[in-house]
Amino acid sequence: MEKEPEKKLLEPLKIGTNESKNRIVLGGMSVYLTAAELAAAVANEGGWGTIGGVGLGISPEIRNKEALFKANELCLAKEISKAFDISNNGNIGVNLMVAAVDYEEMVKVAVENKVKFIVSGAGLPLSLPKYVEKYKVSEKEKPALIPIVSSVRALDIILRAWKGFLPAAICVETPNTAGGHLGVTKVEDIGKEEFSLEVVVPALVKYLKERNLNIPIIAAGGIWNRKDIDHMLKIGASGVQIATRFLTTTECNASKEFKERHLYNKDPIVIIKSPVGMPGRAIENNFIREVSAGKRFNLGPCVECLRGCEYHQKGTGYCIIRALDNVRRGDVENGVLFTGTNGNRLEENEGIVPVSQVMKKLIQKEN
Repeated sequence: MEKEPEKKLLEPLKIGTNESKNRIVLGGMSVYLTAAELAAAVANEGGWGTIGGVGLGISPEIRNKEALFKANELCLAKEISKAFDISNNGNIGVNLMVAAVDYEEMVKVAVENKVKFIVSGAGLPLSLPKYVEKYKVSEKEKPALIPIVSSVRALDIILRAWKGFLPAAICVETPNTAGGHLGVTKVEDIGKEEFSLEVVVPALVKYLKERNLNIPIIAAGGIWNRKDIDHMLKIGASGVQIATRFLTTTECNASKEFKERHLYNKDPIVIIKSPVGMPGRAIENNFIREVSAGKRFNLGPCVECLRGCEYHQKGTGYCIIRALDNVRRGDVENGVLFTGTNGNRLEENEGIVPVSQVMKKLIQKEN
């Protein structure tokens, strides 16, 4: 009889004062894609469940920033509470964008609702510790802070700005393979070896070692299976962040049309220019083709949600938050379908499947 392959499971990962059973962090996809159900499901499977904390309050009925920001706060508080309930006070955190106009207010909600961790990028989170100190419930219940960086230089700037306050972990996201808004401002920087995880992760390991800092590194972007996870751990990461593979799970808070559009996609995955001034990676649907041809879209009134948005400042392009909300609700040809370079592999999930099935494949050594 043939010997069964060894099923060596991933080891625990400690971030701050909390520990998970395995080393998988859910990537926080905003505009209600990673809400309570998805975050809790990942936490229940031994990972770190991240709620995407941007644009939770957007809907066709929202007409101005005041209404949006109030809805954002109410929705985030609700999703955090719900995720803790479903996961029995599991490892639940949020991902917040520095570029969001209501960034400080959303940090306040996250801290006051006692999230276990805050992941923060789309700009350098230089003021994050200050906000946490301002709104903390107690020293014991402060969240672990995880800045997103794409280089040693970015981390160095953050550590200098934080003035002795250290991150609980560092998320390294490569623009070469990640989905959504990418951590560079120039399209020509995408694909450069200097931004690859194979270059940046070992460089960060060296940087931290030289300063006697024991901070876990979480690698993000293009990680699909257990083989990829093992590779990241081998080059120095302590954990991995995965988002795209969870887009077509039962618990992802998106429409059936959204999930099936990703599952059975035959269009190329392309780099787009986002109105926020950053390149992004998305499926090339009809909307993207028309935007690329210079068409302006009026998807609804501007709610002034992001700093540096060309749609708000110049009236060019389209509203990114409404474009993302459209596709999540099912209008998959009239908005932006963000995804990573592995987006066309989602059919390997064999349909819309529960998080438990995806996590089992990720965790077991035989994958």
